Amino acid sequence: MKNIIKPKTAANILLVMLAALAIFHILMLLRVFPSNMVWGGRTDNSDISLELLEGVGLVVTILIALIVSAKVGYLRVSRFSRIVNVAMWIVFGFFTLNIITNISSVSPLERLIFTPVSVVIALLSLRLAMEK
Repeated sequence: MKNIIKPKTAANILLVMLAALAIFHILMLLRVFPSNMVWGGRTDNSDISLELLEGVGLVVTILIALIVSAKVGYLRVSRFSRIVNVAMWIVFGFFTLNIITNISSVSPLERLIFTPVSVVIALLSLRLAMEK
């Protein structure tokens, strides 16, 4: 896999995807899209849980973008490089598990849209995690 895509290229694609995901979380917070297309289709559009879940999702997305940025050197964190390396493996695991939750969603839109997105993000995360 290391020969297929360069780390900076993988990171750049990943950061664009994470930016799009962050925008999507913001749009969900603004209720631009129906609530049943996220979180397994199990949130109520009038329920405060949607705001909480989307807020947490936005924070996690930003944190992952920071980890990716640190991994490829866009953020200088040389003292914490070992933590960044471990965090990148955690990101890979997170998105691998996310594939499973997207596949098992009751929302057809979530299965159709977010399963392939999670697969791509997981593969890009794996590429970065494999990099020393």
